[in-house]
Amino acid sequence: MHSPASFPPVIFAAAASPALTVYDLIVIGAFLLSLASMGWIFRRFTHGSTDYFAGGFRMTWWLLGATSFVSNFSSWVFTGGAGMAYTYGMVIFGFFAIDVAGFLLNYLWFAPRFRQLRLITAMDGIRLRFGRINEQFFTWLSFFSTLAVAAVWMVSLSIILSTAFAFPPVPVILVTGTIVVLIALLGGNWAVSASDFVQLVLLIGVSVIVAVLTVGKIGGVGALIAQIPEGHWQVFHPAGTIPYDWVYLATGILSAIYMRNNVTAAAKYIAAKDSKHARRSALVPLIGYIVMPVFWFIPAFAAFTLVPDLADRALSRVPAESAYIAVCMEVLPQGMLGLMIAAMFAATISSMDVALNKNAGVFAKNFYQPLLRPKCSDRELLVVGELSTVFFGALIIGCALFVATGANVTLFDAYLYVNSYLGVPLAVPMFLGMIVRRVPAWAGWSTTLFGVACAVFLMEVVPTAWARGWLEPILGEWIYGYCLSNRFVVTNLVGVPLTMAFFLTTRWFYRAGADPKNDTRVAAFFQNMNTPVDFAREVGHDNTAAQASMIGRVSVAYGAAILLLVLIPNPWSGRFAILSCALLMLGMGQGLLVYARRVRRREAAGHAPE
Repeated sequence: MHSPASFPPVIFAAAASPALTVYDLIVIGAFLLSLASMGWIFRRFTHGSTDYFAGGFRMTWWLLGATSFVSNFSSWVFTGGAGMAYTYGMVIFGFFAIDVAGFLLNYLWFAPRFRQLRLITAMDGIRLRFGRINEQFFTWLSFFSTLAVAAVWMVSLSIILSTAFAFPPVPVILVTGTIVVLIALLGGNWAVSASDFVQLVLLIGVSVIVAVLTVGKIGGVGALIAQIPEGHWQVFHPAGTIPYDWVYLATGILSAIYMRNNVTAAAKYIAAKDSKHARRSALVPLIGYIVMPVFWFIPAFAAFTLVPDLADRALSRVPAESAYIAVCMEVLPQGMLGLMIAAMFAATISSMDVALNKNAGVFAKNFYQPLLRPKCSDRELLVVGELSTVFFGALIIGCALFVATGANVTLFDAYLYVNSYLGVPLAVPMFLGMIVRRVPAWAGWSTTLFGVACAVFLMEVVPTAWARGWLEPILGEWIYGYCLSNRFVVTNLVGVPLTMAFFLTTRWFYRAGADPKNDTRVAAFFQNMNTPVDFAREVGHDNTAAQASMIGRVSVAYGAAILLLVLIPNPWSGRFAILSCALLMLGMGQGLLVYARRVRRREAAGHAPE
């Protein structure tokens, strides 16, 4: 446990909080340096713009799956998500069950077809499906969406560090943003994905250990269960009793399906070696979202007992969002608290650098090259991608500073607001466009504008006195009040069906043969989507062994560094916890090295890699 008597504390999180020691600070510093070096380590994998933006179409399923999993969550899970668990209880598992439904469909049907589209960026798919006007429209609108989400993720990290260090959010955001830009800038997609894999292994290990130590600290599973408030056991709440009632969860299943399975989501699978690897990669987030939430939210449930003064010691404007880190400061041994904070750094950085790299690719390949420099060299395109990485990084930092210092909304709701205003309108036409073939080219952008208009009406107009005057008599007092208190439910219940209906209505205006270029382009889209990828013929030059070998060595290095923390003066339980985390990293690294040797033997024998 952290105790001022065991080592002189350097920085205190708050007056009533245990101290962070020099050991924790050394761990965090070393970890950040190692993260920043990932771009340099993996620079040899990048030989041109295709490698930089799409990993050369050679990534194995386990590497791609780690990126897909990590890019779908960040330290928001340990702030906004933990705050939801602390405030509403088991409802949080309903949200993750919804995601599981989306990833299950992804595995069963969409993932291999995303790879089969044979894209470099997701916007290439939009151009092929709906034409160049839609390509530009969705390119710029997606910038706003991804920047907003990345800003929310960065603010969630600032909350963690503010709670742990008493640091103000501004320097935290500036330092974190700089590290993210360095990783994405130097190594491109390869560095981002390799970093994601290593950080995912670390994050899983630390999360499980935190949960186990929390249960031990509180006195066992029975004691943990006994202290959870009675109302927190309910997953499905009656309509209107909380903002995230059973109606929200039920309609959220549809939301998860189209949000996880639309053309823009193809970005996660572009780098896969082939259709088989794309499908397998979807298993990583699918299984991860089934298993890991149990470990993630045990500390939040234990905070009622372990941190009864949470409101006094939390530095976030929403104290519940500090529940996870506050419990960690109670249960983790010296050195491992720093490792946990570093793992949360990694979760946020992994999510953000994916957004940075994808945005850079979209800007270079879908705006700069087709509109400004159609004949630019590959080297020029690579430089543009690097410059745009820096530019988008600066924008994300600016947005995060605004949210941290000016916005008055919880992180959980901030994420849902971005989804309502931009996520739904962008995703619906891109989801239906993969299923419904006979629609005019303008169906894409027009459906999105209609979706944005619906969101503005539901979120901004319905609550006004003017709207109340004519809506309340029609809907009734209870239903109108429900629309005001459960806006996100109304988005799912009303906005999404209306947006889908608008897209399907555009079929009435489709005339086969009226636009031959559009018909030819759409035919190519669906032909590609349904044609499996032949890696040997279409890509070649397999580097599976190099991937496994390099990431294996990095994992072993991480494991060895963590193993040194066993020497820190801690109780034996704390040393065992650190040892367990080190062994996980070492075991994973050694496993990858063995796998790399096996792949090389197969290649030497004339067999294709698995």
